[in-house]
Amino acid sequence: MIKKSFILIYVIFLSGCGYQPIYQNLSNTDYNILIKEVNGDRNINNLLVSKLKNYNSNNTNKNYEITINSIYNKEIVAKDTTGAASEYKIIVSVNFKIIGSKLNKDLNFTEDFNMKSLSDKLEENDYEKNIKSTLINSITRKLILELSKNND
Repeated sequence: MIKKSFILIYVIFLSGCGYQPIYQNLSNTDYNILIKEVNGDRNINNLLVSKLKNYNSNNTNKNYEITINSIYNKEIVAKDTTGAASEYKIIVSVNFKIIGSKLNKDLNFTEDFNMKSLSDKLEENDYEKNIKSTLINSITRKLILELSKNND
């Protein structure tokens, strides 16, 4: 009973304070994003281009030309007693050069994640790909959020 009343009070508090999720309306954006040039890590660039295509709309006057430069690093953070890497730090850094009617800007986004080394290298590669995809999702959302902030 106490848990139910706590949840009810929590919901009432959040609805009354004007809380609104940041990423709530990002899927309803109306941009036309033209990717002018892509440099850097090919896998990351392919993921970025495919994610940015989801935000394209042909029926808009909000056109952006974007140049993408990406960097991917995988650094050893810790080693075990035998000297083999036991933990890595995955760093994805992307520079966006945006040219639009209301916005001419360079944006840099960097995301990182500490990953434990796995004994099965195939499984570790799959895990690393999933981490890359998650980091790219975060960077894409940050870019779209920045475009929507400067667009209003």
